[in-house]
Amino acid sequence: MDVVMELVAKFCHSELEAYGSCVQDNPQNWPTKCAELKRKVSDCSSTNPSIQRIKRECHKQFQVYDYCIRNNPSQVEVCLPALQEFFTCGHNAASEQQLKEDMPTPPQKAAA
Repeated sequence: MDVVMELVAKFCHSELEAYGSCVQDNPQNWPTKCAELKRKVSDCSSTNPSIQRIKRECHKQFQVYDYCIRNNPSQVEVCLPALQEFFTCGHNAASEQQLKEDMPTPPQKAAA
């Protein structure tokens, strides 16, 4: 999740900032008051290729971690191995996506 949050912060900074400010300014009713801003963060992050790749390739690892923390709410430390698996997967997926984006476009063959 750390990798995903870094990417969201990088590519959706203004949306994330507005949402965070709304949550901070509305401690009693932020879930309803800030719902539209939360949707904007989600919409922004869902268009990023690296984030899409992490969601697609690391879904299983995230499910394992999520299941663990839901079933061990008072002992979340037992879920650290599952969290590390998700972090590793996310980092690898984001790195591979970034490499693809950084690759120069191959030159086109000239038409004969």
